[in-house]
Amino acid sequence: MHRAYFVDDEPLVLEEMKSNLLLINGGFQVVGSCTNPFNAVKEIKRLNPDVVFTDLKMPGCSGVDMMEELRGNGADCEFVVISAFPEFEESRRFFLLGGFNYLIKPVSDRDLQNILEKLSAKLAGKKPQRQKDTDSPDLNRMIGHLLENVSGKHSLESLGEIFGVKPAYISQLFANHLGTTFTAYMLSLRMEEAARLLKETRKDIKEITWLCGYEDYFYFCRVFRKYHACTPSAYREAVK
Repeated sequence: MHRAYFVDDEPLVLEEMKSNLLLINGGFQVVGSCTNPFNAVKEIKRLNPDVVFTDLKMPGCSGVDMMEELRGNGADCEFVVISAFPEFEESRRFFLLGGFNYLIKPVSDRDLQNILEKLSAKLAGKKPQRQKDTDSPDLNRMIGHLLENVSGKHSLESLGEIFGVKPAYISQLFANHLGTTFTAYMLSLRMEEAARLLKETRKDIKEITWLCGYEDYFYFCRVFRKYHACTPSAYREAVK
């Protein structure tokens, strides 16, 4: 399960968020929570969760200030800001720091479900990059091949032919060692590569479409928007 930490200065809101059944059903385990952002920073450093859900406006320290402090100390977790106050400058800072998503209260179950699904896919995709090797030599070779050929047209069948194994065996490796499906892993890999290219290069978005393994520009933009909650051009503008 993915490890989640919650920060909100309103105790009732905090308890409501932590007890949402969508978290458990979506594969998330609450490992901690706090109403004080300064204390939260200390706990997050110690607990090292996969994702931090935080309020924006809190006494003495905003959610983005807290995120900046943690990023400065090497925190690699994902951040989701949940706020009743949409603010352009704060949202820009949030995305510059690599924030995952910025939600406006009140958050509906549908919106939360959508975010959890995206988070799950991204976190599953990050695992082989954080931890270069799994305990499966076969899977390590496959992951290396995929990381070096993001633009390729990959499938269970094509991987099976390259590595001389059955598609069902590959599917089992992804499920057992990464806790995800091959399709979800590839989506995460392509979308993170797209985000990197948008942030670190000035390549045209149509070229990035091809480099990330998509032929249809408009389809790529729809997938990117669903995954990152903004268009490719808006993402590039936010991380300038």
